[in-house]
Amino acid sequence: MALPPHEYARAALDAELHVQVTVDHVELPSVTPGEAVVTGRIARVFRGSPSLCSTPASFTVPVCREHDDMMPSGTIWTLPELLAKAPVLEVFLDSHEGGFRNASYDNHLLAALTDTPTRVYTEEMARAPFQRRTAGRYDPREERREFLLYGTLSIIALAVFCWALVRWSS
Repeated sequence: MALPPHEYARAALDAELHVQVTVDHVELPSVTPGEAVVTGRIARVFRGSPSLCSTPASFTVPVCREHDDMMPSGTIWTLPELLAKAPVLEVFLDSHEGGFRNASYDNHLLAALTDTPTRVYTEEMARAPFQRRTAGRYDPREERREFLLYGTLSIIALAVFCWALVRWSS
């Protein structure tokens, strides 16, 4: 099952780094689906310290082939044959145990470095489509009361409008 789009956007926005990495080597897993290990150097920094340019980076990318049997998940899979040929990856990374960890798995394979990011997320994109006004436990009785209140107010407003229309026309 795929995650809702706002969750991918939230993961990307919460990542420490948004970078483009020039790929030196891709170690594909022996079986797929699996994790490929990408090794390269940070070439562009869109979020994070600019001093990270030229820093060696190694991180995993989930890969699967078109006909692999997989359980539904929120993983964004990459075709291993495309990853192996990609000279540049745009990724969202977090620091992890002295190295880096793929923070969102929203990997974008590029033919060349770009001066601007190809993946841009906003806070609006990371917001859930429907957010309750109150935090805490869900109470169906409270929701029912709100529904009845809005319905009652709508009927009253309609009655006042009709009354005003009748008064205006006479």
